[in-house]
Amino acid sequence: MSAVTGFEDDVLSATLEHLHDLYRENRVRQGRLLRIGIKPRWNAVIGARNECGLAINSAGVGSIYGKQGEPDLKTLRSFIGKPLFDIAEWGILSEEPLKRSIGIACMSALSQKFLGCNGIRKRGFISQCWKADGDFVQDYPALSHIINLDETVAVVGYGSQITPLNTWCRKLHVIDVRPPETFESVIIDEECIDLPTAIEYHPPHDTTNILGAADVVLLSTSTLVDNSFELYVDAAKNARLIGIFGLGSSLIPDAFFERGVDIFSSFRIIDPVSFAMAMETDYDMEYSMKNSQKQYLMMRPSADFGDSPVAAFSRHTGIPGGHDEAPVG
Repeated sequence: MSAVTGFEDDVLSATLEHLHDLYRENRVRQGRLLRIGIKPRWNAVIGARNECGLAINSAGVGSIYGKQGEPDLKTLRSFIGKPLFDIAEWGILSEEPLKRSIGIACMSALSQKFLGCNGIRKRGFISQCWKADGDFVQDYPALSHIINLDETVAVVGYGSQITPLNTWCRKLHVIDVRPPETFESVIIDEECIDLPTAIEYHPPHDTTNILGAADVVLLSTSTLVDNSFELYVDAAKNARLIGIFGLGSSLIPDAFFERGVDIFSSFRIIDPVSFAMAMETDYDMEYSMKNSQKQYLMMRPSADFGDSPVAAFSRHTGIPGGHDEAPVG
């Protein structure tokens, strides 16, 4: 069971405090905001010191068009040149999805210097990373290693990493605001079949029983943008493992582990040039992130790994295709 500690502070505010501490302790200078990219699915930021960050755009790109979007555009433009920490704090204190997303993206940009495997391990956590195009993660999605075939998995938020989990667990529940027909496939052959047939979809309301009965619960970072994270973590208190997944979870994990989260699965942005190019040309940035950046798993040692394949990480035995990274200098 994931033991949820008595954590009183908001997890994003606590993460920002951890970042302040890391920057002070390592004598790292923060950058100033250089560019913002508002995309259909993601919001991206670039800092003047090659910082790059990403967060899900729950509001949609349409929210900034027309007269209704003019105030937000004016506000965001006024932030160009200001310190990333200031914009992060402004964003995460807001209740508006667009502002929260920009704040989280700035936190993501500030986190990148401290997501290297050695740095994560020095802070007492378990970490392993791979080149995003490596055979290991191409053949076996990283999230598949945290579950067993006889377990029930509940996922909040749908992403490209989720569908493959259908073959690695007994039952997969997906909780998403979108109807399943917006992301399911229909294969027409001798029969017409909705795939994947073994996934059960649910709207966000009244999901407490589903999360409470799941062995593994995976939360998209959309739960940070819409401010539902705490609600879902509390509902999942009986789970063996609680995980955060997706491109938008490129954040330091410290405060999340203190809150009871066990697993982080995301990407570290190691190629700012390709990130900046994708911000302009890539519709959803998933292709560029998976092919130009590094994928990682981070875990807290006290997590209940059970007999799942991820238990190998806790023994530091190494996984084929794994890569250590240099500590922060």
